[in-house]
This record gives sequence, structure tokens and C-alpha cells, in this order.
Amino acid sequence: MMKNLQKLFTALFLVTIGFSASAQIVLLVQEPSNLSGSYSFTYSSSNAWGADMDTVALTANAAFAYDGSATEDSLACGAIVNRSEIEGKIAVCYRGECNFSLKAKNVQDSGAVALIIINNIPGAPVGMGGGTNSAGVVIPVAMISQIDGAALRDSIMAGSVEVFLGNNTGLYPNNVGSYKPHIAMAKSQSIPAPFAQSSTDFNVPIGAWVHNYGSAEAVNVVVSARIDNDGNQVYDEASTGANIPVGDSLFFSLATYSEDGYDEGFYTITYSIVADNSDEFPDDNIATTNFWINGEGTYSKSRVDPDNGPLGGNGIRPANSTEYEWCIAFQSENAEEMQITGMTFATLTNDIDLSNEAVQLSVYEWNDPIADLTFSDLNELTDNEFYDYSADLQGEFVTHSFAEPVELLNDQKYLACATIFIDDMFINVDAGLDYNTTYETFPDDVFFPVNDIGAGTWFPGGFGADNTPSLVINFELANGIAEDLERLDVTPYPNPTVDM
Repeated sequence: MMKNLQKLFTALFLVTIGFSASAQIVLLVQEPSNLSGSYSFTYSSSNAWGADMDTVALTANAAFAYDGSATEDSLACGAIVNRSEIEGKIAVCYRGECNFSLKAKNVQDSGAVALIIINNIPGAPVGMGGGTNSAGVVIPVAMISQIDGAALRDSIMAGSVEVFLGNNTGLYPNNVGSYKPHIAMAKSQSIPAPFAQSSTDFNVPIGAWVHNYGSAEAVNVVVSARIDNDGNQVYDEASTGANIPVGDSLFFSLATYSEDGYDEGFYTITYSIVADNSDEFPDDNIATTNFWINGEGTYSKSRVDPDNGPLGGNGIRPANSTEYEWCIAFQSENAEEMQITGMTFATLTNDIDLSNEAVQLSVYEWNDPIADLTFSDLNELTDNEFYDYSADLQGEFVTHSFAEPVELLNDQKYLACATIFIDDMFINVDAGLDYNTTYETFPDDVFFPVNDIGAGTWFPGGFGADNTPSLVINFELANGIAEDLERLDVTPYPNPTVDM
């Protein structure tokens, strides 16, 4: 199946905030009671088409829209034949065969007030590009997962599913919460153990923005945070209580997590929010994030599963450039203990076979003052390091091993980069992260800058705090050889990405 990837139709930018601070966008099944609750979903206005979900707040019954085709599942790619059944309702159809905006335009023309698309493949719902009919779509469009669609299917066909879709701010009197852009996390998701030997070299800010989405003042709101390392508690703190007026938010700062030497392991940070009045929408009262201090020599800003390898999903590239370089920055007071052996990454395309294509991998000393956020004094430490695709490994993580390990200096800033040379190649990103709050907490830490090679311009914030490139730097001890280097030299992590 061809992958339909998210493209950016604007120029490169610095840092954007991927969530409206005043809105809580939900897809909430209200009836039947055995299926009630909020469901994970994506929506079209995040890709700049369809109704702006920040301004939508509608409740209606759901009904499948049929186009008269012979397929068992409704695709809504043709004129709708059951207009009377979807008029004034939230139409439902399946992903596939035609672009998302055509489905939306067809049900809109038949009187539907919104559209829910059920994914036709396993995994999370995906971002929805506009397509050729997007300009004419004025209704909200959402996508849910295949498994959620299967759970709702029979009840939708029976006409018993009532859905609230949109911004539920003010829907309940008592409703406070946080989402992934609002919580502080480790400034890297995977950290080699030698880079976590002191509290000055590695520490984790702990804190969360809490928003009052309710219609009443939130009284005595308390944020607590717990950190576990492979199930063993290493941190447990709670804030003092505070009131949050209607429509307002408050940042709760807790003690930084720091150790004089950290144990290796997979760490989980769990944030919990409580208030005096019982929360009537508790789905956003608990938020989690992770980081991995490892002996494998793995460093990344994106997530890496200790067993299955790097996590990724969609692909991103500049809209106006065929050549670009995307980097992650790193620095350690103990860098000389390690050396770089190579990098792991994944790419995707719309129409191009990756066989015989190449990606350049580079490591630079970065000598500009970090406060200036400039990239003019770069000293490249690698020489013509290319990964040459021998097969069409769409979305699969591959590893390139450098001809010679790259030696490092303590406290030196470095950039590790992947360079793309063709128009239709996207670097894989980890869409499960949003560094927004952490970016603000670490003003001196640049996460993933982009170099628009054609224009000769660097953008310190890359594509924004919510677009983390799935680039992994592979290290080994400076006086030894990584035991699994040979394994990594093939396709180390056969982890398929999420289709968009």
C-alpha cells in the first residue's frame, strides 16, 4: 500500500505549539453506556482543512454513509445513496480508495454535520492530508483506529451511538487536565550511561501546565509526579494546592529529578492531577513519559524501545526544498568516554522506490555560542558517510556504520545529522512526543535544527517541538567495540512505521 505522508505546505519555521492552550478537543461517545468514554483520534483541522475543531462542539448520533459500491465496508468515495440516514448526523465511513476530503465532501453534500473515518489498518489513527476537495469541506473530520471502529460498528449500525465531537471546554463544571505538550520530560529519550554520571550532566525537570477546561473554578489543584526505574520508585513529589480560574492555566513546578550517578534502566514519569471537586472528565488527569538510560550506547531525542528499537511514525520534509539536513544536538561533560560508530534512521516516500537512493550522515562540532542559536561555526568530523539503500525499505529503521569511529571532547557541542537530496523523501518522526514544555524549561538546549540547504538557512527549532526526528546516534566506549555493532549493521529494528 502506498504511504500518504504528511507534507508541510508552509516554509520552515522555528518552534510552534501543537496544542491550543484554551481548547480541549475530544471525541466522546456518550451512548450507549457500555461504549461511553473518550476515544483517541486525529482531526483534519490540524492539517488546515475542514472545520476548525477549536470552534466545534456538536452532539449527534452516528450513522454509516454508503455510496452504493459493492464493498462490505462503507468508503463514501461516491455519491451517498442513504442521505436520509445521515442527514443531521455524524457520518461514518472507512479509510481507503479515495482521499479524505472527497469522503468528507460527499457526506457533507448529503447533509451530515461531521465525518468519522475508521482506519482500515491496525495501529493509531493517522494525520489526514487535505487532498483535492479540502477547500470545499466545512464540516469537522475525525479518524479513529481500526480497533475502536470495530468496537463501535454494531452499535452504529443499530443507530444507538451518540457522539460529542469538538472542544469540550465548559461542557463540565469540573474539568482540569494536561496533555503531552504540557508536561516536562527528559531532554533526551535515550541516554548512554556514561552521559548520565552526574546531576550536572543529566537531570530531568519535573512540572506540568494544568488547564481548567471546566465552567467552574478549579479549587485546590495538586500535581504529583512519580518516577519508576523498571518498576522501582526513585522519585515521588507533590505540589502545593492552587486554584485555577475558569479558562485559565497554571504551571506547577516540582523538584528537578537528579542523581549523582543514575542506574541504567527504563524510567517512567507519571503525572497525576487532582482537585477538591471530582473531575467529570478524568481522561486527561494522568500523563506519562519515559526515558532510557542504557548500556547499549544509544542516544536519541526520539523514543527507543529497549526490546524493539526506535519508534517512529509519519514522515516530514520541507515543502519548498529538495535538499535538507535535519540534526539532533548533544553535549556531555563525559563525552570523551564514548565514540560514535554510526547512526540509525528511517525514511519514507510517496512514489519513489528507495532502492539505490542514498542518505548522507554527518557529525559536526558546533562552536557557535548556544545563546546566539546560529550555525555558522561548524566543523565536520565525518567524510562522505552515505547509507546506500539496496532495497525499498520504506519506513524501516536502518543503520549506517562510519568508516572510522568519531572521537569526542568533553563539554563540546555536537550535531548529528541526516541529509536528504531528493524531493519526495521524508525523514521518519516520532509523533508520540511533544517537547514544548521541556523546550521552554531548557532554553539553552537546541533539540533538532533543520538546515534548508538550498537557501543556506538554519532553523534552530526545526519543524517545531512536536516533530521529533527519529534519529539515533550509536556510541561505543572509546576503548572498546560495541558487541552488537555487527547486528546493527543490517536492519537493526524491523519496526514498521504508521501509515499516513
